[in-house]
Amino acid sequence: MSFREKYARLGERYNVLEKPLDGALCPLRRKAVSFARGKTLEIGVGVGKTLRYYPKDVELHAIDAVPEMVRIAENRARELGLNARFYVMDAERLEFPSESFDTVISSFVFCTVPNPEVAMREIHRVLKPGGRAIFLEHTKSDSRLLNWLFLKPLDLLLGALLDDNTLRETQRLVGEYFEVEHEESHYHGIVRLMVGRKEG
Repeated sequence: MSFREKYARLGERYNVLEKPLDGALCPLRRKAVSFARGKTLEIGVGVGKTLRYYPKDVELHAIDAVPEMVRIAENRARELGLNARFYVMDAERLEFPSESFDTVISSFVFCTVPNPEVAMREIHRVLKPGGRAIFLEHTKSDSRLLNWLFLKPLDLLLGALLDDNTLRETQRLVGEYFEVEHEESHYHGIVRLMVGRKEG
């Protein structure tokens, strides 16, 4: 079963699954979105957990590979009175012209994307020169002990449940494609917030 099918089955229950983590993660989502300016693309919007944090002057476009998730996010945007456009689309195949966006945001997406390097290349392509790419991601910890005692078992569980990979080093990939302006490590690197700028 693909990650799309697994997330489609979860639907609204995804909120329940992640509810215990909201206290820790929602302030980080708010902070990540605070870097957004102008025409913004959110990659992997899911059930729309970031939507309430967007300022009204941002022109928001949001994608997800799972149609069921896109419908939930659209409903949430309507409830919030948010003017946003939603698309069913893969991160590895963004159907937008090059240099279309001032900001691209990815929030807990690169642990699931099947081909992270292709997705990163696509984000770089659709971002305008001088634009910002914002990543709030699960990553491999700086602590070997945490990786073995916590992340490795979690990786097995979430891998089976959602095709998530909690041991990816997305921060390295961000550094290969963007000039990193800001980076924060939380919970010994289990979560990182990175802001990169495209040259030019």
